[in-house]
Amino acid sequence: MMGKNLTNAEASRTGAGLTAEPPLDLWGMVATPFLADLKGVDENSLGQLARTLVERGCTRLVGLGVIAEPGSLSMSEKLLSMEVIAEAAGKIPVVGSVVSVSESEALLEAGQLARALRGQLSAIMVPVTSSEFATFRDHLLGVHRATGLPILVQDLPRATGIRISAEDLSMAVAGLDFIAGIKCEAEPTFATIQHLAATTSCRLIGGFGGLGLVEDLRAGAVGMAAGITRPEVLAAAMTAWQSGNESRAAALIGGISGLINFETQPGTSVAIRKEHWRRQGIIEFAGVRPPASSWSAAFDPHSRFYGFI
Repeated sequence: MMGKNLTNAEASRTGAGLTAEPPLDLWGMVATPFLADLKGVDENSLGQLARTLVERGCTRLVGLGVIAEPGSLSMSEKLLSMEVIAEAAGKIPVVGSVVSVSESEALLEAGQLARALRGQLSAIMVPVTSSEFATFRDHLLGVHRATGLPILVQDLPRATGIRISAEDLSMAVAGLDFIAGIKCEAEPTFATIQHLAATTSCRLIGGFGGLGLVEDLRAGAVGMAAGITRPEVLAAAMTAWQSGNESRAAALIGGISGLINFETQPGTSVAIRKEHWRRQGIIEFAGVRPPASSWSAAFDPHSRFYGFI
């Protein structure tokens, strides 16, 4: 399987008359802008943010992921947020997320999202919930039965504390035709992606702000998640890579590597990215809800250095 994936990718980059199969995707991870008093979702800003991600090159949108502060949102706010995102996305596929690792909570919430947003979601994203492949496989089957939707798996042990081996993850998804893809964020990502590309037919998506974009694509990824506030650079790097200019792709990522590192630091990442969206005029307020850490004036020199005045 890995040979097939890499052959397709190489053919697309060398102009051999083939395109990447499947095509590369940039998944826009949508934050949740709040009103100034933090007591409600700012629908206007949320819609503008979703449209901006599409305008800057994102080919799919993901709502209610970690960046969206889902633990601070009521169910009604989650449904409202997804409705706004879906409307703003137009024809772009939209994925709703369930971040709970509790099976009962995840099944309940996934079912509610699927029913309330029928026809508007292309998939549900769920995290790895067990290091045991059989247990996690049962969870995936349960979510699919509860929603009837394809499932995007997020392997992000940094957020969940649950680490599954690449071998067990491969066995967990084996034969499940409803798996829309795997968002690979267990380090080293390129090694996990290479193993999954060799053992599964799943669409593999890189993360961590795109810092390892070239390595992940080289290993067999067919997409990247864009949670940073310069997704257009990731889009340009992916275009360069697909056209065969790997050096150009690496240079583009290198040019914003400092910004990616600044915006993706655990603990402060949501507040920093929201402030950067605010400074670009995309959202009106940059406040975050507990337990997210708030913006600090100490961050200002760094933001200015990266062009956010």
